[in-house]
Amino acid sequence: LDLDSPQWRDCPQLLPKVLIGYVPRGNESAGVYKKNSDAVTTPSCVALCCEQPSCNVVFMFKETCFLIECESDSLCEPVLREEPQFGNNVRMVLVRPVNAGGRWGDISDMPPPVDYSRDKLWFSNNLQDLDMAESSLDKVCMMDCPDHEHCSVATGTCVCDDGYLRNRQGDCISAGNMTAVSALLLSPSRESTESPSSTKVSEGLDSTSKLPVQTLHVSVVSKMVRLPENGAALSAYTIPAELPGGEKYNYEWTLISQPEGSSKGTMTDKNGETLKLSNLSEGVYKFKVAVSGPGVYGEALANVTVMPPKRINRPPVAIVKPASKTVKLPNTGAVLDGSSSYDDDGIIAWHWELQKGPLGYQPYLQDSPTLVLNNLNITGNYTFTLTVEDSDHEKNSTVANITVLQMPDYPPVANAGQDVILYLPHNNVTLNGSLSSDDKVIVNWEWTKSPSDQDKAVDMQKTRTPYLELSNLEEGMYTFILKVTDEADQFDTSTVHVFVKPPTNKPPTANAGKNMTVSLPQTTVLLDGSKSSDDIKIVSWNWEMVSGPGKVEFSAKNESVTNVTSLTKGQYIFKLTVTDGNGNIAANTVSVTVTQNSNSPPKANAGGDHTVELPVDVLVLNGTQSRDDLAIAKWLWTREPTSLAIGSIIAGTDTSPVLMLTNVVAGRYLFRLKVTDDQGEWDEDTVSVIVKPDPHLYHLVELTLNIEADKL
Repeated sequence: LDLDSPQWRDCPQLLPKVLIGYVPRGNESAGVYKKNSDAVTTPSCVALCCEQPSCNVVFMFKETCFLIECESDSLCEPVLREEPQFGNNVRMVLVRPVNAGGRWGDISDMPPPVDYSRDKLWFSNNLQDLDMAESSLDKVCMMDCPDHEHCSVATGTCVCDDGYLRNRQGDCISAGNMTAVSALLLSPSRESTESPSSTKVSEGLDSTSKLPVQTLHVSVVSKMVRLPENGAALSAYTIPAELPGGEKYNYEWTLISQPEGSSKGTMTDKNGETLKLSNLSEGVYKFKVAVSGPGVYGEALANVTVMPPKRINRPPVAIVKPASKTVKLPNTGAVLDGSSSYDDDGIIAWHWELQKGPLGYQPYLQDSPTLVLNNLNITGNYTFTLTVEDSDHEKNSTVANITVLQMPDYPPVANAGQDVILYLPHNNVTLNGSLSSDDKVIVNWEWTKSPSDQDKAVDMQKTRTPYLELSNLEEGMYTFILKVTDEADQFDTSTVHVFVKPPTNKPPTANAGKNMTVSLPQTTVLLDGSKSSDDIKIVSWNWEMVSGPGKVEFSAKNESVTNVTSLTKGQYIFKLTVTDGNGNIAANTVSVTVTQNSNSPPKANAGGDHTVELPVDVLVLNGTQSRDDLAIAKWLWTREPTSLAIGSIIAGTDTSPVLMLTNVVAGRYLFRLKVTDDQGEWDEDTVSVIVKPDPHLYHLVELTLNIEADKL
């Protein structure tokens, strides 16, 4: 529907939807149906409804227009019928609610299709022709059928003749006297349950005669209420409405099921035509009514659905944490968290906006509960607005402020270190300016000599670093200036004094101890320099080997007393250097002679007999287990006469501790090892090695190819 059309201006509450395949939930009892033959299209029917203040809903059946004056909005609520005989044949338009100040509300959400295949509420699934629907309220034709009816052999019931339809009173009347909507909303769409045909013995008759019990058609319209309304009434409708002679039926209402935990409901008039219910709880109640009379009986089921009370929406509350924040450059990031915002039903949307900010700032703001900002690089005040929206599209906003400040850049602070006193001959020192500081970074260091000291000799190195190295200082006082500069060209200076004094003490005297002679097998001596002296104090000691036949080990080379190990035969010269507190140095040497008064012959060990199995690339004989009290000076391997002669000795290995033999064959090899020490003492040992044949020898195949090698 085109809402911009002038014909809808009188219908501000019109829901602009044509609901195809929908019928009123209350069916015939939804309200008063007024047929209008002038309108044959949906827009024209809606236009007529807009002109009549009492019209609430338009109902189109094919090209027939019905204007409905609804009893209530709930009874006119549209219900989708998915059966193929409905489809495009029926349409609804919601024009104005019953309450003039109300709105259609949740009806616009369109309830899901309702399964009527079980309940048969009002509209029958068996209607073949919606224009002239044949009623299914046929009477059992155990006896003759009334006027305008005949007995259907297939079903055993009385059905209306052609051209007649059965009305709500159960009578077949001419179809010309019945409107299409009456046929559409006829009782087949009511919920009814028929009891099967049965017979019983009539009172006052012979016990052998049985009269048939006819099925009484009973229907009850299910009800739906919404809390806080907690009462309802169910009315039973029968066809025919009364027994012959005006006699009333007997009614009995029974509760079939109720919501779990519900026990406060009240039933009134349980044996009347209308059952009154009160104190109902949320949920579905199911009732059965049994209606009986002389020779007739029928039952029907009905539901009372108690809906929860409509939720009263409360607007959401927008909250941003922190509400205000200060960012100091060079930091450019901030986080605003709106996840603490809340709503009684739930927030569906967050929206961030920049309400105020510095010129040129154009951020990208993502609509999410948390706003992450990474480009706050312009100083100034920023105001961000967070708007939250709930499921009822109610909105609420709040603001958060961010202030971006430029951090002050303070000048550096120079620190040239503490004044220094030197005593000649110590004439060098390193000045330390590393304690200079800046709030950011120092980019330049510069050391200079004071103008008053320009005629004083000194060597200056590393003048562009925090550490100034001074050497060749002379007696007197020196003043040095340190200048530091930061990246903003701000600078500061600091001075330090170096006092060079004449010597105040004598150099130390080193004493490495007396010369010593030891005899093997002793290989350790104790060097004692504790008799070194100084007029004040010796502050450091250092032992080192000047010469000797081999390397030695010091246990504590920077102590006055140390052990020297790993000595061998020969003469060693050791030097002790001592330093006092003024850097004066003195040195002294000591001689250690290692002799050998007695000699034990060496002990040869050729490695022991063993067996190997071909193939063997190299046969190894290991004599490294041979030993001597001092050292073995010579090794010699010789082949015994009884040994296999085949096999080549790898060059040089027959005069080394390990003999290596190649091109060996199966058999027994016998070698003799002779070891000799420096004093000419010697010892011998023999070793036997049995080489076994290859166990897979006979599985090998020799292949001779008559072809040039470069073609293989």
